[in-house]
Amino acid sequence: MRRAALPALVQLILALAWPAAAAGAPVGSELLDLSIEELADLKVTSASRIPESIRTTPASVFVITGDEIRRSGVTSIPEALRLAPGVEVARRSAFEWSVTIRGFNSDLANKLLVLVDGRSVYSPLFAGVFWDIQDTLLEDIDRIEVVSGPGGTLWGANAVNGVINIITRSAADTRSTYGELLAGDEDRLIGGLRYGGTLANGVNARAYLKYVERDPSLTGGDEAVDGMVMSRAGFRLDWDAAEADSFTVLGDAYTGETDGIFQEEFTIGTLPSGTFRDSVDLSGVNLLGRWQRRLAGNASLQLQAYFDHTQRDIPNTYGERRDTFDLDFQHHLPIGERHDFLWGLTYRDTRDHIRNTLFASFDPPSRDVLQYGVFAQDRIALRPDALFLTVGAKVSHNDYTGVETQPNVRLAWRVDARQSLWTAVSRSVRTPSRLDDDLVLTVPASAPGIPLPFYFIVTGNDDIKSEELVAYEAGYRFQPTDRFSFDVSLFHNDYDDLQTNEPDEPILVLVPPQPYVIVPSHLDSLMRGQSSGGTAVFNWEPMANWRLRAQYAYLDLHLETKPSSLAAASPAVAGNSPEHQAAIYSFLDLPRDVSVYAGVRYVSELPNQAVPSYVAVDANVSWRFRPGAAVSLAVQNLTDDTHPEFEGGTGNLIERSAYLKLQWSF
Repeated sequence: MRRAALPALVQLILALAWPAAAAGAPVGSELLDLSIEELADLKVTSASRIPESIRTTPASVFVITGDEIRRSGVTSIPEALRLAPGVEVARRSAFEWSVTIRGFNSDLANKLLVLVDGRSVYSPLFAGVFWDIQDTLLEDIDRIEVVSGPGGTLWGANAVNGVINIITRSAADTRSTYGELLAGDEDRLIGGLRYGGTLANGVNARAYLKYVERDPSLTGGDEAVDGMVMSRAGFRLDWDAAEADSFTVLGDAYTGETDGIFQEEFTIGTLPSGTFRDSVDLSGVNLLGRWQRRLAGNASLQLQAYFDHTQRDIPNTYGERRDTFDLDFQHHLPIGERHDFLWGLTYRDTRDHIRNTLFASFDPPSRDVLQYGVFAQDRIALRPDALFLTVGAKVSHNDYTGVETQPNVRLAWRVDARQSLWTAVSRSVRTPSRLDDDLVLTVPASAPGIPLPFYFIVTGNDDIKSEELVAYEAGYRFQPTDRFSFDVSLFHNDYDDLQTNEPDEPILVLVPPQPYVIVPSHLDSLMRGQSSGGTAVFNWEPMANWRLRAQYAYLDLHLETKPSSLAAASPAVAGNSPEHQAAIYSFLDLPRDVSVYAGVRYVSELPNQAVPSYVAVDANVSWRFRPGAAVSLAVQNLTDDTHPEFEGGTGNLIERSAYLKLQWSF
């Protein structure tokens, strides 16, 4: 892949660079063209499935704009998520990330629903997200909507602690040729090329290519074995076919590999003879189609369907091939002057085939899982333009636990043009995954002074319950002046039937030639807990060309096992999330088309991960040296050589890094 894809992409980009710069088209857009009031009135769709102003949305919503992503100099989607308050982003290696909202972070974090242009990217294997394959041309991201808190009423199972919706720009907004070339010490090389234009019959289209090569992180003072190479391509078509109808078709394909250290094969009664270095092969393709029809009286219909194929092959661990077909229909129907009604149907069919090994096996190795449901929600104007009551529920069926109901009640009060209050009560569930139900995990181990090998065997449970959340939320938004605003949200969560790993009786097996010990355990639903906290965001514009944002998030999470549980260690997962997160971000425009970004982030300790608190400073300076061409210099972790962000003491260290980036468009 390195020999073929990299030289071809570099030659193509360099061949287009200078003619593109001479064409004189601008690179990006101006963030500060949006006032604080305009930012507060941005339309979001992730909280209610229909466009709604942030100012009157009865949920904790934050928007990371595409301009913020470009100005901050981030090179991946997880890095961009650090710009939102309350999102826990921990980098575990050159390509691995643990991302969640409101606690329960881990390498298998499973209480966050992530969408890319309406396509769910959570993995039914473990109900989480493989962040190593989530990418696109960052220049084409319009915004990232972050909803903290449950979203199960509209989005279904697994939208427990939040919803993240990554939305790319319409093809009509990218009718140009764009290229970028980035080189650095950790991000070795990132190259991208996009072409967009108008086809026949008013169809706007774009296509892109992207190549990423990342350097390994550090472990124990030495270079880790976790480098990454990834190539991807994608397209998007947007067509306003008639006055009432519009169509969108988009898709992506990717292939790549990530390096790692893996155990040699073993059998029960023997231990692995050692480890070896190899690569994980990753590939996938997806295709999405969406039809929207505008009806009389602001009503609308939308039908969306997508197909997603993923493949992952981990040496001596497991391999997975998965095909997912998803269908989503919604009907927005305002009724009279007081009711804004929305209802819809969802259907998902996901089929997998897993290559089993002794280390990780699934029984059965292939499974077809169906999920389907209906949702409805009514936004009632108790006082027109001032007080709104929202009630709704989703009823769905899954093959693991049967029928699940996820209702909510929300109240929004627009006090006046500059301030609003909201409150909500919701129920949401995380339904079991293949891992919870069908896994058999066998981990060989040895203990000093004990000649017998040990085998820790964890099995799934086909009677495991859905994890349940009942959430209570409230928020206040206020813009006292044209140049200052703040947004505060608070929550209290009650969790039940959380997953535990219950120990069973050890077994001594006296089989020649080598006796051994089996230490079995099984997954169950014997933990509960509570969490409280909130976020605060302050926006201040000291001058027309300078915006500051300060944000803070607090989380107090307590877990306990039920009396029948023996899993004493399970509540320690509460220590995987920071109690405090704080950040200050500065976006400044200087004369001669120079922009400067600086960000300071504080993350408190992770007790269960042995990760101390740390402060990270990032900066990016960009200069548009001629129309249509810009150069940027970015530094990450400016004040720290290395620090752990997860799995302290045994995991990888995140290094200071820098890169130089060239962009052009015409």
